Amino acid sequence: MGALGGIVGRNGASGRSGGSGASYDPVHNASTAYGGNGNAYDLGSVGDKSPWLEKQKKGSRVWKWAVIIGVGLIIAAAIVCGVLFGVVFRNKSGNSGGETSTPDSSGDLDINSAAIKALLNNKNLHKVFPGIDYTPLNTQYPDCLSNPPSQNNITKDVAVLSQLTNTIRLYGTDCNQTEMTLHALDKLGMSDTIKLWMGVWQDNNATTNARQLQQMWDILDKYGEKPFKGLIVANEILFREQMTATELGQLLDSVRTKLQAKSMSLPVATSDLGDKWTAELAQASDYVMANIHPFFGGINAKDAASWTYSFWTNNNGPFFKSDVSKNVISETGWPSQGGTDCGTTAITDCPDASVAGIDQMNQFMEDWVCSALTNGTEYFWFEAFDEPWKISFNSGSQNWEDHWGLMDVDRNLKDGVKIPDCGGKTV
Repeated sequence: MGALGGIVGRNGASGRSGGSGASYDPVHNASTAYGGNGNAYDLGSVGDKSPWLEKQKKGSRVWKWAVIIGVGLIIAAAIVCGVLFGVVFRNKSGNSGGETSTPDSSGDLDINSAAIKALLNNKNLHKVFPGIDYTPLNTQYPDCLSNPPSQNNITKDVAVLSQLTNTIRLYGTDCNQTEMTLHALDKLGMSDTIKLWMGVWQDNNATTNARQLQQMWDILDKYGEKPFKGLIVANEILFREQMTATELGQLLDSVRTKLQAKSMSLPVATSDLGDKWTAELAQASDYVMANIHPFFGGINAKDAASWTYSFWTNNNGPFFKSDVSKNVISETGWPSQGGTDCGTTAITDCPDASVAGIDQMNQFMEDWVCSALTNGTEYFWFEAFDEPWKISFNSGSQNWEDHWGLMDVDRNLKDGVKIPDCGGKTV
């Protein structure tokens, strides 16, 4: 999402998944907190010459040995304190955008690993979402070059996602996120049951665009088309006014032509704000994919589900494909905290509008999820996990950017969140 006060967009998407947006280090020396090479505690000067010793005259041999032993004990104590400090620092800094603990050292996790088994069969998770939007931790370029994503972290994420959906949407190709997600599916034995929409980030940076497209082709050459449901080339690029509809259409056509030359038949789509769709854009994209967020419309949570469906059918309906499975709400969701959105900058006091909160998230899910499952509405829930790096897009009283996940970065369902079970019906 990318709208700053827009009715169906979200702040800050321009930095997502390898674009040229802002980077964010939520703790000082974050690489240490997440298993990097930095030092959380500097022991370099501990145990150097003591000023007290410099004042001493030559004493007895016993006294000298006592001093030496004492200094040795000080050094040992400092080292122990440093180690303990580092452990505490790593554990407490985990909610800040990278892995939340020391990277798993038990090898390449798979379906038989204890860490994975502990995540599966969670009675509070239900496979009721047709799709889930997912951005793995530490996949913002170029930050990932020094603080890369962890394969085991992504494998754990996918184990959790498998209990919510059969379809995962990514937003970019940078930082090996697509390959790592595919590897996770393979290790979990889920390659045949869970499919990806590969995201290909595009903006107004020619270097970024070329890199992402080339990575897309490299991935397709390596893995083929089987793991994918399709390609989503660019997200909200019309909203950000970084391409025109004509330019975007030409890009989609060029990708489609090259796919055909490779004897691949994947659909080539784009996603943008619901109010950015036109007949021209629908003609250029194999799917109509609209990001529709009632929260940014200033809609009260009790009305959010009906408003979302009405907006979708009335605003985007005229451009729907005849194959209804190709009409998809590519983002919809609700933040769990962070303030109130009035839906307009003209007023700032609107307590009956969109309030970010757990109760409101539950209200939207209760009214939306099972009804959509029954009537066949295709959509991606935004999103599975919080993205702490997006705190950099918060401002003033609007502090919701990093709180859209059903779960926190530790893969814990947020306190009070209730995912509907829809009477046992699943996707």
